[in-house]
Amino acid sequence: MDFDRYLSQVAVPEVFPSGQKAIKSSSVVVVGVGGTGSTMAEMMVRMGVGRITIVDDDIVESSNLNRQAMYRESDIGLKKVDVAKSELLKINSDVEVEALDERLTIYNAEDIISYGKLTLDGTDNYSARGAINESSFRLKKPWVFTAVEGTFGYAKAIIPGKTSCLSCFGYPQKGEGVSCTIQGVIPSAVRAVSSLAITLAMKILLGKEESGDLIYLDVWKPMLETLPIPRNDDCTVCGRKGAD
Repeated sequence: MDFDRYLSQVAVPEVFPSGQKAIKSSSVVVVGVGGTGSTMAEMMVRMGVGRITIVDDDIVESSNLNRQAMYRESDIGLKKVDVAKSELLKINSDVEVEALDERLTIYNAEDIISYGKLTLDGTDNYSARGAINESSFRLKKPWVFTAVEGTFGYAKAIIPGKTSCLSCFGYPQKGEGVSCTIQGVIPSAVRAVSSLAITLAMKILLGKEESGDLIYLDVWKPMLETLPIPRNDDCTVCGRKGAD
């Protein structure tokens, strides 16, 4: 491994060389390579993750360019996963990048999530997150939830058997989200929430303790809060009802 490339993060006490080796030996899945997804994929590749699988069936549109930093005007009309794979390999050719041109659903979620040790949520609808939540619990694989709207957003680490899951606090399991062009979102909120999510992902990959609190961030006010989310014994996914 070329440690010179990663000297700045290896110098951080929370990482050190042993942590960098753990990152290098890890594999992650990024579902959705829009605003948060493409940003998280880029950071993971820059940090030297061993293998990354990106999943999306969308094409690049002009309305994406204000917040999806992976893409350029010349990419409009092209498949996001194709462009993203090419750009990620330009950033770090030592990382193995696999692109899946498909939409994650309840029917293929387990197959997709099984590609990695950890899943990063870059989706924009309730059904996809619900499928990730249920499948991750069944596979006992951790994942990181993200959501951004306007000037604020959320991030939460979900570790089956240790933390609460997405369903524990009543998050909808089905339904389409509202597009960013309708609900609005500013690029700085996307970047900030993505950075929080990647830090949570690093802690999981490095085996650090993670509470599973819901982190709320508003870049406009600015405000940062952590909201404890206890496990719900009656949760339909990870509680008694889910096990029945």
